[in-house]
Amino acid sequence: MRRNSQYLLSVALTAALVLFCSRVYAQEKSSTGAKPDFDMTASYIEACSCDMFCPCYFNTHSTHHMDEHHMDAHFCRANLVLKVDKGYYKNTKLDGTKVWVSTDLGSEWSTGKDSWAVINYDPSVTPEQRVALNDIVGQLYPFQWQQFDVDTQGFTWHVDEKTGVARAKMNNGKGEVVLERGKGDDPNREIVMQNLKYWQAQSNDGFRMWKNKHEEFEGKGHKFSYDGTNGFLITIHFSGKAKTALAGN
Repeated sequence: MRRNSQYLLSVALTAALVLFCSRVYAQEKSSTGAKPDFDMTASYIEACSCDMFCPCYFNTHSTHHMDEHHMDAHFCRANLVLKVDKGYYKNTKLDGTKVWVSTDLGSEWSTGKDSWAVINYDPSVTPEQRVALNDIVGQLYPFQWQQFDVDTQGFTWHVDEKTGVARAKMNNGKGEVVLERGKGDDPNREIVMQNLKYWQAQSNDGFRMWKNKHEEFEGKGHKFSYDGTNGFLITIHFSGKAKTALAGN
């Protein structure tokens, strides 16, 4: 009887040891393998040439417009102005960094035909942060740009929740976005579009309908200006593994 008790005790101890080791291994694997190389929460002031709300999110080609020569054309010209609320890239902190992306998605998304992008960094962005943001932005917007340029211009970024006005403006006067909060039936509630993916970001807080009062950009051979078109505020969360940084480090 004593021998059986010793045998049962040995089995129980062995099982407990296996369970303990499994839990430790799972915890170690979770703590080391699950952490991404970068993690970013960023808020945007964004406007484009499309009517509200941007139909490009529901199609594989850009919107049909009249271009500056009054010719039929397909394009989506936009300013995407982001400020990193909190983030890191490996050992580099990204809190407070600002990036201004001016772009035209072109006429055909599958080939990137007629498309271009200019990524502009505020001078306060350090070289290490620029390398990090090159990689992050490249993964967030994995588009086949026909023309891609990098610039450095200072700019302001401000959202006034009290007055319902959001504004981003380049110090050289070559870029500006002014949004006004949309009015819904209930003045105490914002107009927010939910359940819609923002590019490659894993999640967002919803597209807040703040209509474009005015947006413009001029630089690297590109120029556009639109009033009364699509605009929104949005806060996104994006994380992932590091890849080779884009050109323009």
